[in-house]
Amino acid sequence: MKRIKQAILGVAIGVCGPCFAQGFVNAYEVPLGVSVNVISNQLYHQNLNKTIGHWDAHEAEQKKKKAAAAARLPLAQTTGLGIAELTKQLPKEQAEAGRAAYKRAFDYHEQVIRKFGLPSGDLGVAIASSIAGAWMAYNNKPFPDQFYVPLVNQMRERLSSHGGSLQSLSATERTTTYESLAVAGMILASSQITWARNPNAAGAEELKQRMRTQGAQTLTRMLQVPPERVGIGASGVYSLAEAAR
Repeated sequence: MKRIKQAILGVAIGVCGPCFAQGFVNAYEVPLGVSVNVISNQLYHQNLNKTIGHWDAHEAEQKKKKAAAAARLPLAQTTGLGIAELTKQLPKEQAEAGRAAYKRAFDYHEQVIRKFGLPSGDLGVAIASSIAGAWMAYNNKPFPDQFYVPLVNQMRERLSSHGGSLQSLSATERTTTYESLAVAGMILASSQITWARNPNAAGAEELKQRMRTQGAQTLTRMLQVPPERVGIGASGVYSLAEAAR
């Protein structure tokens, strides 16, 4: 059994912060099976789930664990392997359209992170992108640019502090995980961007409901809390329930 389970963080797409919105995949041009595939068959490492789960308890430990942040996971090489693995999960008749959509989403993701001065292949970046895209899709709101890098840093710290078991990931597994998470985040973000640019288009209401459901599923899977509890701010992601106390 592979250490990385095949299941792909999935989604459909619409308007985020200025940097995100400069490149996006038109959700109406993506076959439904393609966007559902990304979320229902997410490439997901068991230890990654344990690492970023229970994130709301992380802030209390942050000072103690900052020293561990230097122990970053090696960068993934972006070879297209993750996109190929996602495409394999699709019905034959959707494979070509799916591969093209995944490739566009990944290329847009790489353009976005370059605007923020972030490196390709960083798992902390890919996780943050998935969370940001899911937050956009669930809340139907743009993601504030100023909160993206803090979210990346928070995920990097989380991986460094609790992701020792992830150090054993092979180069292939890092590539597949990075590309799949990046694609998932960009497709989710693109769903929101697509909807916001023409909320009265044919199919807009269906897209709105679908992206909210897929955003909720992704946030729940990644953070292990109900999506309505997920807040985004200057320190990254936080629990709205905790903040209200």
